[in-house]
Amino acid sequence: MKIFSSKYYFGIVAVLLLLSSCDENRNHPGYSFFNDMEESQAYETYSENPYMPGGKTMAGPVEGTVATHEHAYNFVKSPEDEQRAASLENPLENDFKQDKAKVLYDRFCLACHGENGAGQGTLFTSGKYPIPPASYHADRALNKTDGQLFHNIRAGYGVMGAHGAQISVEDSWQLVNYIRHLQATSKPENESAEETTENENSEPAAESQESE
Repeated sequence: MKIFSSKYYFGIVAVLLLLSSCDENRNHPGYSFFNDMEESQAYETYSENPYMPGGKTMAGPVEGTVATHEHAYNFVKSPEDEQRAASLENPLENDFKQDKAKVLYDRFCLACHGENGAGQGTLFTSGKYPIPPASYHADRALNKTDGQLFHNIRAGYGVMGAHGAQISVEDSWQLVNYIRHLQATSKPENESAEETTENENSEPAAESQESE
C-alpha cells in the first residue's frame, strides 16, 4: 500500500513554489510568470527624465496656472516680494483649525522643520540633507508677519521650494496659524543660541547658491 499518494507530493511542491514566490520587497514582489503589466515603463516621481523640462519627472504646473476657486499669486521668491507680502492680512487668523493644520504640517513641513518647528526634522538629523532648516523659534521667524510666512509657503524661501502648486490658499493660511501655534506653545528644550544662529545664517547663503 502506498503511504504517500502523488497528490500529496504535488501539494508539497505547490506550497514550496508558492512560498518561494513571496518577497518582502514591495518593489520586487517575487517571481511572476506574467510581468508585462507589472514592470511599469513609467518614470519614478523623483527620477531624472530627459523628456521633461529641467530633466525632472515631477514638474510643476504650467506657468500661470490657477487652481479652481483660487486667485493668482504673482509674487516670486525674492526679498522684495517678501516685503511686499508683509502687508497681507490673514483671513483665517480667528478660524484656526488645529487638527487639520497639524495634518498639513506633518505632510509638508515635519520632515524638515521637525515636530516643534526647531528645524530638527529627520531629513536633517539623519544627515541626508546638510543645510539646517530654519527654526520657527528664531527671531527672524518670530518677527515675520503672517503675510511673509504665507509668502514663504507659497513662493518658497532660501533652498525651500514653492509649495503654492501643492497647497491651497486656505490651507496655506492654516499652516501659518499652526506655525504661530508652535511658536506660542512648543519652545523646544534642545534649541541653543548656537543652533538658532546657525539656522539664521544658513538660508541666505543657501539662497545665493541656488541663484548661481
